[in-house]
Amino acid sequence: MLLRVAFYSGLWWVITEGNGHIGLGVVLALLIALCAPLNVATWPKQLRWWKLPGFIGFVLKHSLLGALEVARLALARRYQANTHTQHYRFRRLTHHPQQLLMANLVNLTPGTLTLRLHNDALAIHILHHHPQVEAQLQVLESRIAALYGLSDEP
Repeated sequence: MLLRVAFYSGLWWVITEGNGHIGLGVVLALLIALCAPLNVATWPKQLRWWKLPGFIGFVLKHSLLGALEVARLALARRYQANTHTQHYRFRRLTHHPQQLLMANLVNLTPGTLTLRLHNDALAIHILHHHPQVEAQLQVLESRIAALYGLSDEP
């Protein structure tokens, strides 16, 4: 870790030709050293890296749509609470890291919160429940499964 911080700090010094602010360089080096391991052997081997940009776009789009829905509900004059706890059983994601990724993505979606991940199932609190929630969760699981190169068969 210390070696990586020194390496990235030195790289910052070279890039800025010695004129860069040293404090900023150390902070950036520390962040990079913590977040970007040099050893790619620790990265998931089965992950389909070329599918990552499309997946990130999918997540950002749905986060934005969720944020707009929450904003609309917050600004509504007469909002009748329609909260619900949804139980979702995984169909394709069989490994805990994959399930944890889905649980965390659900948490990042405005209006939803993962309450529990246990026995290949998620318990999710939903601010505004609607009939399409189960289908939306299946789509998210399918996208994560595709990211890991898993079959579309349940």
